[in-house]
Amino acid sequence: MLQVKYDLCIWMGTVTPVQAQYRICVIWDFIRQTPPYVTLIDPEIAPREEGNWEDIPHLWFTEEAPQNSGLCLFDPEGKEWDRTMLIADYTIPWACEWIKYYELWHLTGEWLGPSAKGPESVGAARRQAV
Repeated sequence: MLQVKYDLCIWMGTVTPVQAQYRICVIWDFIRQTPPYVTLIDPEIAPREEGNWEDIPHLWFTEEAPQNSGLCLFDPEGKEWDRTMLIADYTIPWACEWIKYYELWHLTGEWLGPSAKGPESVGAARRQAV
């Protein structure tokens, strides 16, 4: 489903990265040309059992509503995304790859996917700062 509201393009759809299906939402501000913001709708993102929200790796973490945190799909400082990249060709496949590593993280407790330098989660960054 595609909606255009004011300066936002919003797409919601179902992807199947490995076995489980996920409903995701992609929000793109095409006026400001900001990178697409992707969230998991169903099932919602969740910490590991007995874990903390802030310890979920590779998120644009939202403290007030952690279940609405965006998936960190690329290194913003690495200039890996630009406005010429089609959402269908880049953002959706990157989201599927992120979900695959998220599922593995739930099983192992370790993020097995690619990472930029530095802490992998807000929780790790806060612990480093102490």
